[in-house]
Amino acid sequence: MTERDLNYFCILVESGSYTVTAKHFHVTQPAISAALKRLENKYGTPLLTQSNHRARLITTPAGQVLYIRARKLIKEFSQVAVEVKHAEDQQVRLGFSHVAGGIWLPKVIETFHRHQLLALLETEVTISENLLEKLREHKLDAAIFSSLQPMKSEDLQVFQLETHPLCVLANVRHPLSHLNMIAADDLTRVPIIARMRHSLPRNALEKYCRHSNVRPEIIYEAESNQLVEKLVARDLGVGFVIEGSVSLSSNVVQIPLKSSESIDCFMQMAVRKSFLPNKQQSQCIELLKTIKTPA
Repeated sequence: MTERDLNYFCILVESGSYTVTAKHFHVTQPAISAALKRLENKYGTPLLTQSNHRARLITTPAGQVLYIRARKLIKEFSQVAVEVKHAEDQQVRLGFSHVAGGIWLPKVIETFHRHQLLALLETEVTISENLLEKLREHKLDAAIFSSLQPMKSEDLQVFQLETHPLCVLANVRHPLSHLNMIAADDLTRVPIIARMRHSLPRNALEKYCRHSNVRPEIIYEAESNQLVEKLVARDLGVGFVIEGSVSLSSNVVQIPLKSSESIDCFMQMAVRKSFLPNKQQSQCIELLKTIKTPA
């Protein structure tokens, strides 16, 4: 049994046809038949049946088990090939969520430049779900992301980097701008520029309002923290963002939440537990753990 035989078998199961499978791999039909025969001899049981030579192939219970296992093995073979090749790379592939990218990426680039490691860095910014999926698929070496709770995982090693509180942005002309801290009741009937649904700042806003029994008056859903800040600068409402995620214009102030009602965002780095970094990759990942964003 070889990886090639398993590949032939999986496509044969999916297509139900020797002809289609042979065309897929650009081989002859006898080559596909021989691969199936080797697998059936190895396991001592029929894997596929066919009522006549023109009928569609039927997968036996044993064949279904092998198909499920083979698909996982083929994926692992592919990942092993990627990892072996990447072991010789001088690059380290880092992924950032949109929130983490806005807060952390500039500092990461600065730190790697100072340590003369910037040439080793490959970066990508995407949503957290895609980020962790790419990490698990061996397409990234480490992922930096944020969440409202520390993450726990069976297959990922997660390092807690920093916590960043949520805060309110207000125009200097807005009545709330003169407060030293914001209580939930202060947001009653106040127009709010919120982030899109399912974003971390939006989830935090909804959690904050639920906990305090306040119904937010959301007048617009912005696609980025930068747009939230720009709309606040035009005095269209107040914003709810993670502290440090935006560069404040001269007419926008950042106000912390009342300490008893505060919500923290946890900045974290995840690395596959199975990852075996080379010397350069290990150096870069260890450096990431030491970076702190400005207070």
